Amino acid sequence: MDMREKIGGKKKAVIAVIAVLAVALAVGCGVWYSYATSYVATVAGEKITSKEYKYFLGSVKIQMENDAQLEDQASKEAFWDSKIEGVDARELAKQRALDSCKEFKIQLLKAKEKGLFLNDKDMQEVENSITTLLSQMAQFNQAAKNTGVKIMSAEEMFKDTYGINIEEYKEILKDLRLVFKFVEDEQKKISVTEEELENRYNENKDTFDKITIRHIIFYTVNPKTEVSLSAEDKQKLYDKAKDALQKVNKGEDMEALALELSEDSGVEGNKGLLELNYTKASEPKLADLVKWAFEHKVGDTDIVETDYAYHVVRLEKRTEYKDVVQNVKNVILAEKYNNILKEWTEESQYDLKENEFALRRIKV
Repeated sequence: MDMREKIGGKKKAVIAVIAVLAVALAVGCGVWYSYATSYVATVAGEKITSKEYKYFLGSVKIQMENDAQLEDQASKEAFWDSKIEGVDARELAKQRALDSCKEFKIQLLKAKEKGLFLNDKDMQEVENSITTLLSQMAQFNQAAKNTGVKIMSAEEMFKDTYGINIEEYKEILKDLRLVFKFVEDEQKKISVTEEELENRYNENKDTFDKITIRHIIFYTVNPKTEVSLSAEDKQKLYDKAKDALQKVNKGEDMEALALELSEDSGVEGNKGLLELNYTKASEPKLADLVKWAFEHKVGDTDIVETDYAYHVVRLEKRTEYKDVVQNVKNVILAEKYNNILKEWTEESQYDLKENEFALRRIKV
């Protein structure tokens, strides 16, 4: 073997070693990056995984959009480019998600310290939740398929919203179930007096009460085409509504009148009955009906105009203290427990240690 062959052989050997080192380095970097971005923070040594954080971030985003009553994509994009009380909306969402993760981890740690675990019933609850979710997704996908319009699938929408897949969500759901058991146990230790219950109800009756109305609907907007009727046709419709109201006030059976006259496609099933509570005031189609219902008493009748119809209404029933006392108690228990949780979050042992490298790489 001449000198050139020897040199060539050594050169190839060096190149091979370099190649192996490069691959090892790439693999090492990949492993390091995967680890470095696998968690966003720690609480008492417990990692808040990136998957958990993404789930809570998705939940926070939905809540913030709902609170802002955003209805279309353009308004959502504008919202996330805005500031809320001087803070960038995206950064505010990320901070709220981190706060929620911290509370979640503290409660999870305490649940485990207490020796709580998921039994067969708990696991079945988790499975049922996943089954329901998958069923709803399948229905959505089928409905989308029937339209013939190419849109994002339910699975894609879930991943886009929460940044995780269904299997990853299932694992988080197990921990959420364990936290739920812990909260239930802790709330059993909290006392609520009868005086507290009565005072809270009397101060917030509209918040707790449910009101049942019966209504006969006369559409002023075509429910299929969403085209409004002419002024002349609306007047004729209003005259029909007045006639129906007179019959109700004369004592005719309103259920029978609803079945005969109401243009509601579901009247055969609901008999004209509609249950309202204060939270439904945020729903545009129900806002006017809710306002009327909470300003009147049982037996009152009227014609209420909404954006889409004339409603001949009668207030049938309103709940009383005895009907909603458990809801009142649940609210007070939640408030008292949240105060305890807040105290836990302020304890130094639960200080949050952020992994800024990972946090910066998660986008809203």
